[in-house]
Amino acid sequence: METTLNPPDMAETEQPQTTQHMAENLKQLLEEIKQRVQGMLSYTPKVGIFGATGAGKSSLCNALFGKQIAKISDVEACTRHPQEILIGSQNGEGGIVLVDVPGIGEDQLSHETYIELYKSLAPQLDLVLWAIRADDRAYLADLDAYARVFGEQDDAPPVLFVVTQVDDMKPTHEWNHELGAPGATQQDNIVRKEHDVSSRFNIPTGKIISVSAEQNYNLSALVERMVAVLPNEKKLSITREAKEQNVSQNAREDAEKGMWTVIREWAGEKWEHIREPLVEGILTIATPYGIAKVAKWVKGWL
Repeated sequence: METTLNPPDMAETEQPQTTQHMAENLKQLLEEIKQRVQGMLSYTPKVGIFGATGAGKSSLCNALFGKQIAKISDVEACTRHPQEILIGSQNGEGGIVLVDVPGIGEDQLSHETYIELYKSLAPQLDLVLWAIRADDRAYLADLDAYARVFGEQDDAPPVLFVVTQVDDMKPTHEWNHELGAPGATQQDNIVRKEHDVSSRFNIPTGKIISVSAEQNYNLSALVERMVAVLPNEKKLSITREAKEQNVSQNAREDAEKGMWTVIREWAGEKWEHIREPLVEGILTIATPYGIAKVAKWVKGWL
């Protein structure tokens, strides 16, 4: 009797190949995400420091970051071009670029020139800190520049207004040097100042923060605001570069949660398949950047 050989079950022969193919795809995705995370961890943000001459921009930067400064573009102080300063970079990675621009309002001709400079520069920046001195009531130059630069930009970066030198807010004798904080009347005047800036520039008070670089007052609150307004993939660059004393737990949590949110988005529907090896791999490369473990507050949704 002739024996009939049944053809092999195609599903059985294809299953191992399909499983192997899926495993290879997941492995490739895992490596791609790890490479992208490395880029996120070492990202160098550009922060523009705008405002009038004498607003305390340099003091603000030193108080926020306080690291060794290396000039990228060596230019004279009177130049009409921005000066880029690289802070905190190691082996060409990380760090933060502060873009210090000429102060507006010195004279009409320079003012017009600098506004055009601000316009050309703004789309290249990740964030703008616009400094206004606490005891300065003459906003005309700032108002004109802000309206013309950011009122006409569709791709403008987020802007935070920083009221500087609040320790000089009257009455100055109220400043508590022991606590490094304003007195009651000073605090009332600071709040009035913030509401005045909000009204005149037509911006919410949440985008205004009052600080004293000299007294290290409210700098951690400024770092929190900077982290909050940046996209998730860029938040970590601020907490990484700011002076440790200026990075609050809230800022750190916001930045790290932003990082893990981006990673989950990159993984998409494959997240559940690669979660454990991915988290382990991310922690390995993130340790030098201050992320040694998955914090308790993020484990719940990882």
